[in-house]
This record gives sequence, C-alpha cells and structure tokens, in this order.
Amino acid sequence: MAIVSPDPADADPLAEITANSSPRGYREPAERDPQRMIEQVKRVFSPLERELVGFGPLLIQCIYALLTRENLLVFSPAGTAKTLCASMIFSRIRGARIFDTQMSKGTLAEELFGSVDIEQMKRGRVTHNTCGTLVDADLAFVDEFFDANDMVLRALLGIFNERVFKKGSQYERASLHTGIAAANYVRANDVTEAVLDRFLFRAYIAPDYSPYTLLAIDNAFTRHYGRPTSPPADAQVPLECLSFLADIVRGRVAGHEIAAPPHVLFMKNAVINRYRELIGQRAAAARSKPPYISPRTYAKSRILLNAAALLRGRMDVTAEDLPQLKYVVTTIGGPEEQSDCFEKALAETQMRIRGDDLERIDNLVAANDLAEQVMARLRDGQRVESTGFLDRLLRFFGLKSEGDITFQHVRRYVDGIDSSDEQVRLLKLGVLKRIQELSRRVDRRDGELLG
Repeated sequence: MAIVSPDPADADPLAEITANSSPRGYREPAERDPQRMIEQVKRVFSPLERELVGFGPLLIQCIYALLTRENLLVFSPAGTAKTLCASMIFSRIRGARIFDTQMSKGTLAEELFGSVDIEQMKRGRVTHNTCGTLVDADLAFVDEFFDANDMVLRALLGIFNERVFKKGSQYERASLHTGIAAANYVRANDVTEAVLDRFLFRAYIAPDYSPYTLLAIDNAFTRHYGRPTSPPADAQVPLECLSFLADIVRGRVAGHEIAAPPHVLFMKNAVINRYRELIGQRAAAARSKPPYISPRTYAKSRILLNAAALLRGRMDVTAEDLPQLKYVVTTIGGPEEQSDCFEKALAETQMRIRGDDLERIDNLVAANDLAEQVMARLRDGQRVESTGFLDRLLRFFGLKSEGDITFQHVRRYVDGIDSSDEQVRLLKLGVLKRIQELSRRVDRRDGELLG
C-alpha cells in the first residue's frame, strides 16, 4: 500500500477537519431513502482511492466499519499514511464530533474520559467530566494505540464494544459511531487479545516501493502536501445518514429489515470454520499462534453481510456476499497465507454445500423454529405462526390445524432429511437433540426454570 505521510511539523490534519466538519447554513436532507444514501456514500468515498494510493481494500474496510458502526485497527511500519487515511475518511463525514489522541506509556485514563469532577469528589463520589472526550465523540482516531499501558487499554473495552462508559458508580452511554486505531506494532497478551477482539476490522499497510506506486504517491502528495483540507458540503456525507444506514444494517429500522436465508448463514459459519482449520494447520506447521476468531466475530459477521447486501442495492443477503467475509476474518494487507486460506475455505464451502443441501438446511432450521413454537404453545398458549413450512407439514401428515402439530411430527420430518455433507448431518443431529430436549421437558413437567 501507499507510503504517504504528512510532515510531522505540520498542524494535525484531524484538528483542522474537526473545526470545519459542520458548515453553517447547510440543510440536511429530509428524505431517508437507503439506496440514495448508499449512492451518496459511494460518491463521497470513491475519490479517496486516488488520493490514498494502494489503499483500495482498506477504504472498503473503512466504509464497512462506518456502515456497521464498528471499529478498525490499522497497523504498519512508521510513515505509511495511517493518520492521513483516518483524516481523509473523517473529512468526508459532516456533523461529527471527532476525538483525536496519541497514546503513550504515560497516557492516563483522564486523557480519554475526562478529568475527575472535584466538586463531586468532595461529596465522596468519583465521576469524570466527559464533555469533549472519547465518551461523547462520534468518531475517534487513536494513534500509537499499543503504546498505552494495559490498564488504559482495558478501560477502552466498554466504549469500543458496548458503547458505554462505566467506572465506579458512573454510567454513561458513549456516542461513538466508529473508532480507528493505528499502531506501528501489535502487543500480544491476554489484555490486548481482548482489545483486538473489539476491532471487527483489521488491516496492515505494507510499504510499496515499486516505481509506479512511488510516482503515484508523488502525484497524490503534491495535491495536498500531507494536509488535506475539509471538502465542500456536497462532497461529504452527513453523520446522520451513516447512522441511519448503520441502524438498518443492525436491524433497528422497522420496514427496512435485511433478510438472510438460513443456508447463507450456515455457509457463513462453515467458511469461517474451515478458515480456522486451514490457518490453524499453517500456524501449527510454523509453530506459531493462529489468529483468534471469537464467537463474537462469528455473530458480528452477519452485520458485515447485511452491509454488503445494502451496498449492492439489496435488502436480502445472498451467497454472493460471502466473499466479503474476508474483511472481517482476515487482516487485510496482512500475511498472504490468511488470504490464501480464506479463498480456499470459501471455494471448498461453495463446492461442498450447494443444490439440494441448501434447501435441506433451510428445512432443518424451519423445523427447529417450529419445535420452539410448539413448546411456546404448550407452555404459554401462544399460537404457532402460519408459514409455508407449517402448511407443508400439515399436508405431509394429514393434519387439520397448527394445534395438531406435536414434537413427534417435527422429529419424524427431520429424520427423513438426509445429506452426504458432514456439516449438514451435524446440523440435523443438533436439531434432533433440541427437539428431544424440549419433548422431555414437557413429559417431565417437573418445574424446570426454562419450562
């Protein structure tokens, strides 16, 4: 990637952008059309690829981070334009409060969360004045991230993941939309592993000394000399638009739900599982520690797929979106073995799980959902939702209404689903085990806490 770096003697470009992030007299668009907003996002951020030479994949990651309300960690050798990248990304967002800081071994929690309120301390209560700090910032750039001590890094966990600031009796909602952290190296210990897991997106910028890239960097650098100016309002996207899109991606906007069929989510997990196996084998051969992928990452990868679908003008996730998982699973620009293992895992999964197995997966998940609804009907008197799958079962067993469906019917249907794929067979076993568990609860009626 590019090796553009602003002159250290120059003023901080982020500070200049922050001061000019909300032009006076500009009226925000009242219309909330997701696809028009997506087109605006593409139009605003696409030109940055010309200014940040070789940063294409990283720019895509940045867009995904903004659309998912997640965080991005960028690490690389010194002088590879990490700060410039963050400043240019943030300069394209209007109406955002930006928090910009540089960590060191002596960084105190007060520098991130605000000074202690002296008046409150006199009353025996320790609280921080969080105005103008990371707690109430919309966007954050934290440079030299791993220079901070473990105690400070641990204090960041709540804001970067749960979006809350908790210390003693003080509890405040954090406004953070997206945080970008930069580092010249990565420290490995139990604390930093937990912190790293809060960054859904990770990237490495490798210096590129090829003649073509260096000349392209010269041309880009000449246009701004490391100090990008804040673009005009029509070259920015309002923060409220990004927030609205992120709410859609996270399933918080009624009427704009993004659907994902069970077989796509099953394939998502299968791809990540196979990637973990392959990269683990490479690590074992090299006697090194494989990258950790937490259950949190598995779950949040659904958010990435939602964003991928929305960017492509769809309100449903399809198998076409699965290649985008590389932006979450691997370190973009990192070791080639990660990219190779991901591509192999994706190809193997797509070749192995296809055709009738896709329908089998959907039917197994529908059967599991129906068993849960049968339990809710027996326990709470809830009606079973009318679906196409329920209609098929009623016809298959010659039943008249949803009230006639029992666990035995669902079990018999699942028993008849056969697949040659091991992962699909394991899913079937899981469904049968769950049906058996629910059935035993009903048979015992012994007052279990979960009914």
